[in-house]
Amino acid sequence: MLRVLAFLVCRIFFRRISVSGTPYVGPSAIWASNHQSGIVDPALMLGLAPVPLRPVSKHTLFAHPVMGPLLKLAQAIPVRRNQDMMIEAMAHKQALERGVSEKEWRASANSEAFQAVADSLLKGDRILIFPEGISHDLPYLQKLKTGIARMALQAMAHAKKSDFGVVLQPVAIDYFEKDEYRSDISLHYCEPIAVTSSETSVDDLMSALETSLLDALAQFSSWDEKRNWLFLFEIAYGRVPQSAREFRMFVDAYRPEFNADPVFLARVQTMRRMLLAMNITPSQIIWGESHEKKRSFFKMILTQGLFYWLIAAPVEYLSFFVWFIPQRLAGFLADISTRDRDVVATMKIGHGLYVFLIWICLGTLAVQKMLLMIWPQLDQNLGLVIGFLSGPAILFLGLLSSERIDHFPGYWRLAKLRLFFPRGWREVIGEWRQLSEAVLGKIDKVNRQTIENEKAERIKYGNLAKRVERPA
Repeated sequence: MLRVLAFLVCRIFFRRISVSGTPYVGPSAIWASNHQSGIVDPALMLGLAPVPLRPVSKHTLFAHPVMGPLLKLAQAIPVRRNQDMMIEAMAHKQALERGVSEKEWRASANSEAFQAVADSLLKGDRILIFPEGISHDLPYLQKLKTGIARMALQAMAHAKKSDFGVVLQPVAIDYFEKDEYRSDISLHYCEPIAVTSSETSVDDLMSALETSLLDALAQFSSWDEKRNWLFLFEIAYGRVPQSAREFRMFVDAYRPEFNADPVFLARVQTMRRMLLAMNITPSQIIWGESHEKKRSFFKMILTQGLFYWLIAAPVEYLSFFVWFIPQRLAGFLADISTRDRDVVATMKIGHGLYVFLIWICLGTLAVQKMLLMIWPQLDQNLGLVIGFLSGPAILFLGLLSSERIDHFPGYWRLAKLRLFFPRGWREVIGEWRQLSEAVLGKIDKVNRQTIENEKAERIKYGNLAKRVERPA
């Protein structure tokens, strides 16, 4: 039941979820992921993982009136984090006064949690842990806590079967815009790490785990830098990244070339913000320019726009009314609840759960009243059923229309600028074409250099092989 709820939350909150890699689905495994959002990350893992997981969560959440029952339903294991233990100042102070050292205090506080995890692994359970230890709002991996490795080794030490082993399954979660409704997200299952001996070094396990996550996640100094690189990727390929690892490989390959020209990067950021203000994406411009090569501008406005204006647009506007008010209300409640951007997404989901429920109930009653006014002979219960289903149906159709037939609306926004403000359109499209050509030129330059380097390496090693094979 909880996995179904988590799956529904993920599908409602995110527009597109791309999953890549092959996960380990066997028993006795610890699933480890980066942690950029408090509730969304566990919901993603519980809802999208191909196997049931038992999360490890901070012990203070078990007393929460909403989270507590959900954690118990998920059979979560409570753990005391260092920052949580410091909050319990009196207990900590009393322990220190009794002569208990800081290290002993931490070990005693978490000994039950470590033992519970070890026992679960020995039974074949799959444990979910976020080794960064705390959710954060930074687009790069934080220092990993060693508890995950010590838990795995403790289970290995207590194993009675000689063939018992624990597997660490790293998972990379890559948000594009984590605090926005209907944004995109990428999930990548990294290469599993097998723990075959209790004598394995903790440092070796943590190094392997960190390397595996870094192989799938691109690292940035700020979210603005990450948005610039997503913009560059969309210019290069005409689409968003299909996996976290694909995006990381793109960034690593071309970052030196682009970073060598900071003035050009500033132009990229300016263009990105300009298109964002106009609500236009690079893929929509690319779509429009490619279609204009096949037909005239006005013919495309008529042919492509006919379906949009007659069918898609009315559904979208009606869906916007159904969606806009509860979305804004949930967002407003989240904004006044906290100023921490890391918590905003979590609060939006929390408030959205009951705000949308109330909105659906009010909409159901309103539709029932309207139907009874138009058709008095209609059964009231049937009116309630129709009213209850009408809101989600309109919302689904509107989202389907705006997210599947989304190229023409963006092109139409640019077309209106072309029709009514031709000078502004020429400036925008001229800068766009210069920028996109320069981006593709830099990428082509790096690709040609890479090919030349590979050829040089093959020639070098080929000559070396001939020297080795040459008889004395």
